[in-house]
Amino acid sequence: MKEITSAVSLLLLIQGVGGLINRLTGGGPSWFLVNYIEALQGYEIIASIVLVILGAIIGLGSLKIKGKDD
Repeated sequence: MKEITSAVSLLLLIQGVGGLINRLTGGGPSWFLVNYIEALQGYEIIASIVLVILGAIIGLGSLKIKGKDD
């Protein structure tokens, strides 16, 4: 379970930070998820910040989960 939450956290952080950088530097074509969700068009920066925050929260939560290595 710890590995899954860590992976989800990393994925959200990458999508959020990458999407934020992409938007702030011109918003060209990219593989960041926020750019392809029609409902978020016009709110890409806010959505990217939310993804970073969610990734950080899940990452901190995964530190508290006891895994096989603990």
